[in-house]
Amino acid sequence: MTPKKNANLFNLKKSGDGKTVFMTGGGGRIGRSLSRALIRNGYTVRALSHDKEFIHTMPAGVVPYVGDLSDKKLLNDACRGVDIVYHLAAIVSEYRESTKTLMDVNVGGTENVLEACRKNGVGHFIFSSSLDVYGRVRQEVLEEESMLNPTDKYGYSKAMAERKILEYGDKIDYTILRMATIYGTGFESSYFKLFKAIKTGKAYIIGDGKNSLSMINIEDVLSAMLLAAERKASNRNVYNLSDGVKYTQEGLMNLAADLLKAERPTRHISQLVVSLVAKSRGLDSDELRFLTSNRIVDIGKAKKELGFEPSVDIKDGAIDMVRDFLSRG
Repeated sequence: MTPKKNANLFNLKKSGDGKTVFMTGGGGRIGRSLSRALIRNGYTVRALSHDKEFIHTMPAGVVPYVGDLSDKKLLNDACRGVDIVYHLAAIVSEYRESTKTLMDVNVGGTENVLEACRKNGVGHFIFSSSLDVYGRVRQEVLEEESMLNPTDKYGYSKAMAERKILEYGDKIDYTILRMATIYGTGFESSYFKLFKAIKTGKAYIIGDGKNSLSMINIEDVLSAMLLAAERKASNRNVYNLSDGVKYTQEGLMNLAADLLKAERPTRHISQLVVSLVAKSRGLDSDELRFLTSNRIVDIGKAKKELGFEPSVDIKDGAIDMVRDFLSRG
């Protein structure tokens, strides 16, 4: 069963008519999908990517900018005459890049975009942040006012970027969206590794498997991003985004096994041991960070103020991903 599309993506009555959006990270997984959704809703879209091939693969109607977040002149040109900026570009992978590069892009790059927005009078800055700003393991239910306590370089860089945004808060309206781990179209790679391990009987449950994981489908991410642009309540605000369901590592593995018609994983491995053997099992540090996280977030604020209502059930979304995995042999 294909997950239904979120009605919010198609029922905004072309409210983007006459508005121009500039998006960083336009060649990324969220960026391509968001570009299409914005164009469908009547926005004029400009998008930045560091990859020249983006020009040949971008959605029809997007005005391309090729460069990176260190190019202040390019950012200034791209922000001229723009109503809304979506800042999506970031380095997510800790193990592929140096700490300096990660901070330069995620923090310094954010400041460069903010300054271009200020110079050009951009009305609204929407930032793609992460639940990692709270830290990997938390016992309490996390609300937007909960203390930030990042425990890895990526989470720290996002928290620092958020601080930069607050420094510009008296000059630019902003919305910060702290997102759970995304799955769905365009986000298959890491999940396919897990599917393969389960299918071949090589999957292990890390620890007792009862740790709480937060998820969100890309369709619901797009819905929230459009709503953030349309709802005045989002100005100068921060929102947690997930599908609102508490999952466990073991429960998600069992769901995947059932859909794959494979044996459910029963073997357990300690977090210490898995960190030592992760590379040989094809797990990178970013994937391990998710599997060993333990967080529950409250999305009541996004529901109340944005009208955000998650629409994709995890089973429906997983069915599509499993079907795609099996079709690739």
